[in-house]
Amino acid sequence: MLEKLWIEQERENHLCSCFLISFVFCLISIVIAYYFVPFKIAGVGLTGLIAVVLTSLVASYPLIKYLEDEEDFFEEKGDLKSYFDLLERHNTELKVYLMFFLGATLAFGFTSVFIPEAFGVQYEVIGSIRPDVVTGRVFSPGFFTEIITNNISVFFATFLLSFFLTAGMVFILVWNASILGIFMSEVSKGIADVPIVALSYLPHGILEIAAYIIAGLSGFFLSHEVRSIVKWEDKSAATKLMTDSFLFLFIGFVVLVIAAVIESTGV
Repeated sequence: MLEKLWIEQERENHLCSCFLISFVFCLISIVIAYYFVPFKIAGVGLTGLIAVVLTSLVASYPLIKYLEDEEDFFEEKGDLKSYFDLLERHNTELKVYLMFFLGATLAFGFTSVFIPEAFGVQYEVIGSIRPDVVTGRVFSPGFFTEIITNNISVFFATFLLSFFLTAGMVFILVWNASILGIFMSEVSKGIADVPIVALSYLPHGILEIAAYIIAGLSGFFLSHEVRSIVKWEDKSAATKLMTDSFLFLFIGFVVLVIAAVIESTGV
């Protein structure tokens, strides 16, 4: 029932509803993982990882179905004016996926305030990537190489997973949402302080996540049209959308570099 409601809200471009539904989906997954699947390895709770997997499983169908419907609509309509309207043609997909990401981020950040013991895996990852959190230094100027190397690996992993297995893109987005949400909760002094901390990460955070979403969409477009172009007699629309994929990949890479520059300089 909830999946059908989510798809309906996506089609009608109700972004606030998409945000709230993704928050609820993620919250339910965390509760199920915490109370019904309390697995541990070497004393580290796997609740956080299981919650990511559950959220990905639940969200994959409505998100992928929405993308497929959107691409079929563009192909049938033939509304492929030029390469310069790329972002205009796909801006709804970007917005919907961004709302999904923000909803998941809020859910993980919110629950980590009350049950931090559930997210041992995420805390270990945060500690290895951002040791400055432990020392109290939030920004890490001068670490551009480390930042861009990590971000590029995630960027291309998202592209490849989306190309070969579209649900993999959803998993990476949920995983990054869990890391970001728990990280912001960790560096905040209290719940009231979360919005202020979030604002400090908006300059590079939104760009970085947008780049990952673009990489995922790029992989999906390419995968979708590789199948279609083999069957079609008129391959012009499919070829156009394949070109969209590579243009999207380039745009996402540029956005990722800009985000890394901003993050490394502490802007």
